[in-house]
Amino acid sequence: MGFHQDQPGGGRRRDLHVVLYNHQLALPVRDHLAFCDTVTFWTWTAGELPNLDPNFEALERLAPATRKILGCYMYDYGASKPMPVDLMRLQCERGLEWLRAGRIEGMIFLSNNSCDVGLEAVEFTRNWIAEVGDQK
Repeated sequence: MGFHQDQPGGGRRRDLHVVLYNHQLALPVRDHLAFCDTVTFWTWTAGELPNLDPNFEALERLAPATRKILGCYMYDYGASKPMPVDLMRLQCERGLEWLRAGRIEGMIFLSNNSCDVGLEAVEFTRNWIAEVGDQK
């Protein structure tokens, strides 16, 4: 299905982006992900971040040809508490490693109501982005 010139978007193809959480990896989504252009992968609770590597590998097996983006929470919404800095660092460093290796195309940092309220993970992330943001 394509867009016509008289349609919004000027006839350009639009990518289909979806979100997948770590706790959804066991669902029968492989066939659906094959139709998607990009998957943004999120870990819902900070306590599950030590499993980021095997969970991301599971995503790669589920959607080998789909572009991937790493979603990074700066607050532990699943447990309703601040994100520990060591786990924020894990997300950031792993994401940078995967960017360099071509395993992901980008990173998203959720900044809705968690920024500017004094959270250590947010300050760490600001400093980390300032330090590595210009790297290729």
